[in-house]
Amino acid sequence: MYSSLEITNKSFEDLYVKFCGMQACTPGYSYGPAVRQHYLIHYCLSGKGEYHVHNKIYHIKAGDAFLITPQNVTFYRADMEDPWTYAWVGFDGQKAKLYLERCRLNEQNLVVHCEYIDEIRETMISMLAHYKLSYSNEMFIQGEFFHFLSYLMKSANLTYKEDTHQSDNSYIQKALEYIQNNYQNVITVQEIADYLSLNRSYLTTLFKQHLHLSAQEFIKRYRMNQAEELLVTTDLTINQISFSCGYGNQLSFSKAFKQYHQISPKEYRKQYRLDHEKTRMEDPHEIKEK
Repeated sequence: MYSSLEITNKSFEDLYVKFCGMQACTPGYSYGPAVRQHYLIHYCLSGKGEYHVHNKIYHIKAGDAFLITPQNVTFYRADMEDPWTYAWVGFDGQKAKLYLERCRLNEQNLVVHCEYIDEIRETMISMLAHYKLSYSNEMFIQGEFFHFLSYLMKSANLTYKEDTHQSDNSYIQKALEYIQNNYQNVITVQEIADYLSLNRSYLTTLFKQHLHLSAQEFIKRYRMNQAEELLVTTDLTINQISFSCGYGNQLSFSKAFKQYHQISPKEYRKQYRLDHEKTRMEDPHEIKEK
């Protein structure tokens, strides 16, 4: 059995697939010694073989993945008695090293083990099935490649903190980004803590240390800021603004808004809309030629 797919498109600059394939090798089948111009991962689906690089021999078994890096001479060979069946993906991109590090693969660690054999087999079969040239297949193959890497990363079990050397400030930044992207939905502090893989009480401590607010207080303040902007600069109804800012109904929004501003949304709009219009008229950049 042998099948392969070559992709020439480089639309995805950070990381893109160049080719992929699967092969059930005959006893002693070998490749090399040779060099590659790109990154290449072989994943052993069954059987055994050897991987030779940097004067070392790695004995590969089912579930092992080995990395070939650009410009390095490599040689690999199937076992004589139990030859391997493997899948491979050739790839490149500006962030290739970063994603490989998250799989614990680099020049010093060229072999890793991943137990998700069936999942990776199905992923590779799916990639090969979408061989016809089209934008949709191109996107599909790229997505399946990320699935492939995700299984390697899952086995690597590299925590987010360890992976990116997160500081407390970085956690706060990620939390703020999460709130900015999700404030229109029902979100909880626990949900944010789970997203960051942090204890809820520790997340609360970080918010108070860095922002002098609890996470819940920050969410409310952020929603109120968005509501103020919409009330003053748009003609959206109060009900539409309620849903746009993460409130389930106009009543709960109006109640929260009045507690925060001491005036209702309707009064706020009336009071500050005129000031906004006046400022626009006074700003020369807002004056357009007729």
